[in-house]
Amino acid sequence: MTDTPETAAGYVVLTGTVEWDEVAYHSRCPELAVASCGDTVEEALDNLGEALEVLFEDLADLGSLEQELRENGIAVKTAPLPVASVKVSVPLGKILRVYVQPVPVPTPVAV
Repeated sequence: MTDTPETAAGYVVLTGTVEWDEVAYHSRCPELAVASCGDTVEEALDNLGEALEVLFEDLADLGSLEQELRENGIAVKTAPLPVASVKVSVPLGKILRVYVQPVPVPTPVAV
């Protein structure tokens, strides 16, 4: 079966950073202003990944995923998934994780 524009697979690349605030590690995805926390760096980043998955599922269920990505300037990529590396800019002193989130390819707008 071939992918149709409505079901074709794409992905977005998001970043997560972590900071310590004397109580817990706080993780944040700056592209979507999603945040989480944890007792360790790994837990904070894992929790952020889960929060992003839930957000994407909820937005897809509501039919507003495409709009949310567009409003936040997040491009859906259809090229092969990055395997070896992804280039991102990270402020000094920040811990980073890259999240590759599968999403449907946006349908073309009729002109």
